[in-house]
Amino acid sequence: MTALSETQRALLGGLVQRCGDAVLDGLRAGFPVEPEAGVETDGKTAELARLIEDEWRGRRRRDIAFGPLTPMFAAREDGVQGLVFPAGARDRAWRVAAEREADLLPMLDGAGPTEGDWTTVADRLCAAASAAVRDRHGEVWPEASREAREELAGCFDLAPLARRALPRLPVWLERPDDEQAAGLRLLIQDANAIGPEGGRRIVDILFAHVADAERMLRVVTRTSRSAGNELVLSHSEMAVFVDRLLASVSERVLRLGALGPAPDETETMQAVADATWCAAVLSELDMTLQLRPDSPWGKTTRMARVKLSGQLSGLMRSAGSAAHAALPMKRQVIAGRMTRMAPWLEAPAGGEPIEAAAALLGMVTALRGAAVVFGCESDRQRLNTELTDYLTVWANEALDSVGDGDAPDIDRALRLVGTAARFLTLIEALEAARAVRRRAAAAEAARAAGSVTESTAEGAASRAL
Repeated sequence: MTALSETQRALLGGLVQRCGDAVLDGLRAGFPVEPEAGVETDGKTAELARLIEDEWRGRRRRDIAFGPLTPMFAAREDGVQGLVFPAGARDRAWRVAAEREADLLPMLDGAGPTEGDWTTVADRLCAAASAAVRDRHGEVWPEASREAREELAGCFDLAPLARRALPRLPVWLERPDDEQAAGLRLLIQDANAIGPEGGRRIVDILFAHVADAERMLRVVTRTSRSAGNELVLSHSEMAVFVDRLLASVSERVLRLGALGPAPDETETMQAVADATWCAAVLSELDMTLQLRPDSPWGKTTRMARVKLSGQLSGLMRSAGSAAHAALPMKRQVIAGRMTRMAPWLEAPAGGEPIEAAAALLGMVTALRGAAVVFGCESDRQRLNTELTDYLTVWANEALDSVGDGDAPDIDRALRLVGTAARFLTLIEALEAARAVRRRAAAAEAARAAGSVTESTAEGAASRAL
């Protein structure tokens, strides 16, 4: 039976190590260690299968041992700045630590939801990884500065504390009682005893596990008895978390300000997400901190509110203009010099103007919560009322023209009426939308009945001839 050479084994081992988790899972399914009955494999295939299985098992053990720090090896999905390390440094630190504690690795395979022998092994591996980052940084993270290496090593030192603290994180993110809040303060004290930056680092580790960044303010303001005071918090090591949130708010304000007058679906979804996120952060700040108007944080939040309010009001005006442009009115002669505004039934029944208006109207509805926070909900309601009246009148007059036979193109007119009903649905004027659709359906039915009658009459005439 042939086997892999040393060169082949080293090459394949390196390739397997560079595979992502999804690719590795696919390779593991394609090269099982125990093939199905009746399937023969040669020595090279069996050895490759073992390489894949060993890498997969090693990653599982790594994720168990380094579990408290795992989210810190990828950027946050919400874009908020956090303490982030390269995944390559984690993998190289794991290989050094696993080599040092190789005899204990099988104990990680029995990891469960409760503490046990596996927890002790995991903590030892984190300590070994910390030593590797400090003492063998040329192998683990050669391109890093001394400060960055110390951050990573310090987080590995705190991993045992974080492992025991994470089950309590959901309670700290809500409304902990006095005993639970005391547990958080004790955690900060224990972390500070491990290293001079321990308190801030342990909160950074917890922060990496919280998807809604603004909720971390509830933890930050409870890290000490006086952390809920803005003056105290702004001069403490925990101020960085408020600074990060406000920096992300400012970034989103700039992005909203750069939004064009006719955004596409992706841009509107991003705009809604940005405005909603800013509203959540600023609302949480109001609840957790009493910001002084003249403080740097107070000035930043006030300017953000003013800008966001103006931007949302501008988006609402754009939505109203877009709806009018998609379903325009045209001056119509009644008699002599008498004219009136009437629906333009020759307008395009599809295309970019209609889709742009639909995207903006959908965005205005989705911004309801943010509009309340930024004081422009009255503008939004006023726009909805004006558009409900305009679209209802437009659709009804268009249907009157269809019924009177004045529409130059009945199919186009009915499609435009359908667009009006769609716009009404987007602004949640559901009763008005249903009324328009009922009238449109009746017009369609009358048109179909008229066509049948006409064809019957033509048939009778032809038979008479």
